[in-house]
Amino acid sequence: MTQEDLAQMSREELIQMLLAEHAQLEATQKLMAEMKLEIEALRLKFEKNKKPPTNSGNSSQPPSRDQKPNQPKEQRKRHRHGPPDFHEKHERKLVAKPDHIVEVKPQVCERCQTDLTKGNGKLVDVNQITELPEAQAEVIEVRQYAAECPCCGHEQVGQARKGLEMGRTFGARLEGTVVYYRQEQHMSYVRTQSALRDLHGVEISQGGIDKIMQRGGKSAIEQVVPIQAAIQQSDVVHSDETGGRVDGNNWWQWVFC
Repeated sequence: MTQEDLAQMSREELIQMLLAEHAQLEATQKLMAEMKLEIEALRLKFEKNKKPPTNSGNSSQPPSRDQKPNQPKEQRKRHRHGPPDFHEKHERKLVAKPDHIVEVKPQVCERCQTDLTKGNGKLVDVNQITELPEAQAEVIEVRQYAAECPCCGHEQVGQARKGLEMGRTFGARLEGTVVYYRQEQHMSYVRTQSALRDLHGVEISQGGIDKIMQRGGKSAIEQVVPIQAAIQQSDVVHSDETGGRVDGNNWWQWVFC
């Protein structure tokens, strides 16, 4: 608004405009005062609870969870591979006896459509592809028989070899895979179920996974004594602790190595 606009306004209009601006100014000052109080309260709360960030140096937090600093720009721009002048190039060596050989031969001349399958052709290139076999679980049916001795009449039941016991539901390799997923890869029950279903075509309940883990734990107990003896004879022993849930309760797991 210019001075000429103000000169054309009546005394009553000027008074109303001043009152409105004054009310707006008071509201702004009140809001600023409230914001200052809120900022001061936050500052005091921060100062009261101020402490260094948790890391592996001042707590039981593992080093893998530490906040990693940003790398300098010069280091980020560097190539990860070594200079060709100092490092010899390494290529994957060919396997002498591959499991499968696929021969790719031309079938029809792309120029005149002549049949080329009758000729032997010449080998121009060889490429080897390393692939995982289809991980499809197999079902082994164990049939147990009994036989009567023709000499003394004693009836004897055949005993299955280790890994094929009659009370077993899952094979040793499958149980070992479950223990590996749960113990080494720290996969949850749900993710272990998904991995077994998607990668191996095996449907298994969480209760079945838990029973496998319990049997694996009993087998591992046999190695506790020799491991304990090796640790006690070591010059330096490292230890760590981590929390875990056991039967709905919080437990502490101590690791010595």
